[in-house]
Amino acid sequence: MFVEYAGVLAAVSILAIGVAGGFSKSLATLPVTHAAALQQVAVAAKAKRVPVAEAKASYRESPYAKPSLKVLYTLGWIGGRSNLAACGLTLLAEDTARARALEEIRGDPKVVAALKKRGISARVAARTLVEGVVSACR
Repeated sequence: MFVEYAGVLAAVSILAIGVAGGFSKSLATLPVTHAAALQQVAVAAKAKRVPVAEAKASYRESPYAKPSLKVLYTLGWIGGRSNLAACGLTLLAEDTARARALEEIRGDPKVVAALKKRGISARVAARTLVEGVVSACR
């Protein structure tokens, strides 16, 4: 049982690193308009080999109004969609995934500055990213 739990935590950590770390450039330049946000989503989807149309649909369906939060949610969705095996494990340990994403975000001063500029806390950004990952699993 302990070995299985450790495996789940390791997989969740890997997914969190892929979500936050893999998109650190995108997180450091959060858009303020929907047009710029959709462009950023398309670039991220192509980079992770996820269908752009599906990524844009995730952006439009995200539960947020601000483009910056919609992008964070969609980047999480792209990360989950590009790694469906680890995506399912995030459902088992969302708190751990949020904590790991928060560590990754706080570890990058450019990302922290971009979030602060948009009025988004690192905690909210981590939560939003993981919500996006979880949405890709359902």
